Amino acid sequence: MSDRRCERTTAQTLAALGAAALLVPLAAPAPAFAESGWTRQDLDSADRVGLVLESGTLRLDGGEADGGGASLRLEEGQGGAGLATFPEQALEHPTDSVDVRVRADGDIEDLLTEVRGVRPDGMWTEWHPAPERGGRVTLPHDVSRVQSRVEVDGDGTALTGLRLRPLVSSADHPDGGRGEDGAAEESGAAEPFSARLFATRIGLVGGTTANGHTVRQDDHFAALPSRRGLATRGGGEYTVRVCTTGALGPEGKGGTADHEPRCAYLPVWDVGPWNTTDDHWNGDRESWRDLDRGRPQAQAAYQEGYNGGLDGFGREVRNPAGIDLADGAFQEALQLPTNGWVNVDYLWTAEYRQRAEITTVTQSDPVVVRGGPGRDHDPVGLAAYKANVDVACQAVGDEATGPFGTSSAWYRIGPGHYVPAAFADGGADAPDCADL
Repeated sequence: MSDRRCERTTAQTLAALGAAALLVPLAAPAPAFAESGWTRQDLDSADRVGLVLESGTLRLDGGEADGGGASLRLEEGQGGAGLATFPEQALEHPTDSVDVRVRADGDIEDLLTEVRGVRPDGMWTEWHPAPERGGRVTLPHDVSRVQSRVEVDGDGTALTGLRLRPLVSSADHPDGGRGEDGAAEESGAAEPFSARLFATRIGLVGGTTANGHTVRQDDHFAALPSRRGLATRGGGEYTVRVCTTGALGPEGKGGTADHEPRCAYLPVWDVGPWNTTDDHWNGDRESWRDLDRGRPQAQAAYQEGYNGGLDGFGREVRNPAGIDLADGAFQEALQLPTNGWVNVDYLWTAEYRQRAEITTVTQSDPVVVRGGPGRDHDPVGLAAYKANVDVACQAVGDEATGPFGTSSAWYRIGPGHYVPAAFADGGADAPDCADL
């Protein structure tokens, strides 16, 4: 579902996003900042879901989407939508500004183009929309690599061309700084931004998420109400740590907090609930900027009658949900008996020290997170396949065998949270845990 639609933003009603892997082979370096320095994006190179390449254009697929993608499954009577993500490309010179040009058959308002870049710590910035008819996109950091994606939202519209070129950084631009497309993401923060949110269960097994993932039974991922933090298909570059609080129900009653919280590390693979432009974790949020940082619009609408008690599409808000959780995350990882309040850490809002990606042989099962470096320590939650975690340090514990061999090293990925190094791609250079 695009941010222009007004149906319920759940996995089954969202537009599917084509996606590229977090690290993919780089295209040839883009030209320098010359007036003619455009790089044309090859439409055939896009990883697409819900779109078909036809006569040199990308348009909505009336049947099965090619490129290995799943067709969209939307509510009856609603139109289709699809997105394509292009391979990342290297820049000759770091910059925080990119010029975008889009060509279309049909109504160009049915296209939404977004751009992101790789931060100095090797992680991606969030996605940022380009002006509707093309123009300057300013990112929150100087980047050396960029990536673009385009949503096609209309049966009569097709993407016929997309070009990018780097511009002089915003600090040297005549307007004196970042424009409307710049974001106030945390830069170099030691700890990720945290918020207390009401969590609901996604369900919808067999549906298609906003990044093209087909929802499985007992799946482990999260949905946030903004496209800016939506990971690519099969990626975990935007990962949240979700921990229970013991408070259940919309009013926070009926639970108990006299036990250790359980936590889940989850990639963001869907958009919802309620809104699609509510990046409430950012200080300079895209919508509803008068609300406090970390307070979702739906929560304010439900609790205080904000916006007349309606969401961004004019629907009555019937719960304060700010995050959706797939069934496995909801029931197995967090063991929530019903919808309830959770603490959420947006891991990408801090600088990663040693990034590692959780990996399992099944490519679906999560890894048990324990309270210490060994199987004699109690389980305290689960880390989902593809979740990107920050390894603070490593310790010697019980030997474990996983996709990366057999090792007695365990990684601390959060306060009192440990996983075997044999299930993590990366993190080998983390220092020893001094307090063990």
